[in-house]
Amino acid sequence: MQVEKHTVESGATVPLVVMISNPLSTTNAKSLDDIRAIVNSSANVVHYELDGIESLKDALELFSRANPAMLVINGGDGTIGAALASLLYNNPFDVIPPIAFLPGGKTNMTAADLGFKGKPTRVLKKLLKLAQTGEIPNSLTRRHLIEMDLGDGSTPKVGTFFGTAGIVRGIFWCRENAYAKGLPNAVAHIWSAYKLITSALGLSRTKGLMISEPMSITVPGSARIKGRYSIVMVTTLNKLLFGVKPYGRDGSGGLRFSAFEAGPGTLVRSFFGLISKRFGNSYIKGLHVRKSNQVRVEGTDPVTLDGEIYQPIPDRPVVLKGDRSLSFVSLKK
Repeated sequence: MQVEKHTVESGATVPLVVMISNPLSTTNAKSLDDIRAIVNSSANVVHYELDGIESLKDALELFSRANPAMLVINGGDGTIGAALASLLYNNPFDVIPPIAFLPGGKTNMTAADLGFKGKPTRVLKKLLKLAQTGEIPNSLTRRHLIEMDLGDGSTPKVGTFFGTAGIVRGIFWCRENAYAKGLPNAVAHIWSAYKLITSALGLSRTKGLMISEPMSITVPGSARIKGRYSIVMVTTLNKLLFGVKPYGRDGSGGLRFSAFEAGPGTLVRSFFGLISKRFGNSYIKGLHVRKSNQVRVEGTDPVTLDGEIYQPIPDRPVVLKGDRSLSFVSLKK
């Protein structure tokens, strides 16, 4: 699945940009008309609006005939995950084009990590300028992907951020409280983070928010741990919300794994580890940090992959793999 620069540079004078939009994504409900206006004024853009996520396959098959220089996904993390899964398991392209995102959902961690921040219209204009000036080859980066197998016989889910324990409970709390009040995304995330932190420190009435059911986690060849955890996360992103980098250097592989044992002490020690840059670089009691190409999680807590929630099958581990990657366009300087 290598993307060669000569493929990006070939074709028309202005390389063809293809874009898939999910009209149901949160931000698209407000900005899609403006997106359409930009597309209609651009001769080198082909736009496909999904009629349900199941039409994603049809869109990719159509675009594969055109040898595009860039594929833009306009949607939230769920739409992005579905597109990446389709490219890995039902790829119609001879050579997969570089992928770019517009921030069309509520969280948009994947898009933000690649520099796609701000209004979708502004991001789209920047991407089209890259195509017009021939700068796409100079803006490429590579990202590993998480392939999550729930053990149910279905095609693995694909994304860039996996979480369980307090992360999923925090998502539920945010949806039921912060989002339900119609708060701006940034304010909702800050309030939810505050709620989780105070719960973990025992300063909130809802003290169970950050304590998982017993679970077992295996990083093959590196670690096997059991217990209750406040946070369990696996990511291939360089930065998470608020610019946090909760991972370290131990091990090798595409997955960055962190598990925080339940209890206020681990949270406090880990916080000071983050600000002192000791996190993942030296021993912190109650914190487990690794890099690997595989992580197995066994437990009853719901899990999330890029904002979508899944319930594990009893007595079957959730298996995460991170040995495959794709090329993406980055707007980071």
